[in-house]
Amino acid sequence: MRQYGLQLYSVRRFMEKDVAATLREVAAMGYTMVEPAGFFGKTAEEFLALCEENRLTVCSTHTMLNALVDGKHEETIPYLQTIGCKRFIVPGAPWDTKENLGETIALLNEWQPILAEAGIELMYHNHDGEFKPNADRLIPHVEMQKQTNIRFEIDVCWAYFGGVSPLYVLEQLGERVGMIHLKDTTRTECKPLGQGEVPIREVVEWAEAHGVAMVVENETVPEREMIEAKMCIDYLKSLEG
Repeated sequence: MRQYGLQLYSVRRFMEKDVAATLREVAAMGYTMVEPAGFFGKTAEEFLALCEENRLTVCSTHTMLNALVDGKHEETIPYLQTIGCKRFIVPGAPWDTKENLGETIALLNEWQPILAEAGIELMYHNHDGEFKPNADRLIPHVEMQKQTNIRFEIDVCWAYFGGVSPLYVLEQLGERVGMIHLKDTTRTECKPLGQGEVPIREVVEWAEAHGVAMVVENETVPEREMIEAKMCIDYLKSLEG
């Protein structure tokens, strides 16, 4: 079976209540990796122990750039090193104007080598707006591609909402695709994988052919978080025949 991670934002309300039980259930579904978006008061040692207990690895994390500035990197970097996380993924940053985009790009370029020295790769995760013109008619994602050499975690759902073909983005970026977020949607609402309009099967095939790690993210109503996380990996298993 292919290996899949789960972005823990998908089950955030369960994480808020009981981290240990949530990780146990996520592992039982068949996920082998997790991508935290916060650690819910757990020390690095505690979080690592819970992951190891359930044979889960921390493939990446969603962490804002402000976790690095003003000396915060002195806590952030050791935490990620302790839990074995080798990818620091920025889940969004200001890009709405030329000035704000420039500041974001400067921060990405500043912190990329520092994180690399610590054994952690810096990446950027898109939403839909990065593929559309900002207030100064710049396409933020294109500018990040041109003005940095970071790799990207491509969220195929948000690319779709941004008006571009997810497969086109993957082909265009090629080796600069560091990870892929598998998420499905219609034009009006998010759906479990395989029930929307995003070409998930083709994206999975592309990722497999290029050796790119895949992480599931599902955004749904609170009471269905666990149900749909299970539906997503069951769909992915079904693709293997």
